[in-house]
Amino acid sequence: MGKSSTIISKNPIKPGSIVFSPSQEVSKGMPTYSRLFRCRKKGFDFIGQIKINLQKISTDIEIFNTSYFDYFGTPLKETNLALENILLTKLLSEKNLPERLREAVFSLLKNKVANSKQSSSLKLINNRKVCLKEIFDKLNTEYFKPKIKANIEWGKKVHKKNLTSFRFGSYDPASQLIRIHPRLKQNFVPISVLELTVYHEMCHQWAPMKRQKGMWIAHHLQFKKKEREYRLYDEARSWEKENWKKLMEPNTIENTKNKTAACNESSESIEITTLAG
Repeated sequence: MGKSSTIISKNPIKPGSIVFSPSQEVSKGMPTYSRLFRCRKKGFDFIGQIKINLQKISTDIEIFNTSYFDYFGTPLKETNLALENILLTKLLSEKNLPERLREAVFSLLKNKVANSKQSSSLKLINNRKVCLKEIFDKLNTEYFKPKIKANIEWGKKVHKKNLTSFRFGSYDPASQLIRIHPRLKQNFVPISVLELTVYHEMCHQWAPMKRQKGMWIAHHLQFKKKEREYRLYDEARSWEKENWKKLMEPNTIENTKNKTAACNESSESIEITTLAG
């Protein structure tokens, strides 16, 4: 699992052009306000619905055709937040919006701004002992019941200047071996990023490559859906997006090599220096 220029783009998420269905009245005791909308993305129309709980001041947004999310190279949570923001902003701009609904929408937008300013408390590796086998076993039990049969080990350290890309991890179906890049041992890397990398490679066995339109596809729809089940998926992907350059810098693993447990992993490993698949 790794980074490419299309995934790490700093451009804002563009959910598409939004058109609402005709507005409905908001009665005094109405608990929930709902509104259908049409979202045009890449020439296709996607129908969805936004529900605003006027008592709890919360939202629930649904796109009826989930293939809509395949047009984004960002975590599902980030895409949903961008869509929610544009829907609420568009609602707030409507004339003759009932005052009760206007107050709820304004409050939701205000809370979004406040939440975006809160710093995330990520659990970092930070000199923790990291055992890949323990991570593998935990994920296997939690997400695969456990059905994934594979060995796991660290890849070989790569001493290269001006590194421009590397694989976070790899899976060899022939030998059923997962290798994780040692740059993910570094103290500033969140545990969730390491776990997602291991989980990603496990997903390759759970959802093998498929042949579609004459091409072998590794990250097909079934694979993507399974990958997004990881509970800290959005947290990990957001961190990767913001910190990929730091991972390219000369690593400090040599200074901390004894602080990461090997768990009797094999010393046989390969150099991993290309973008991940």
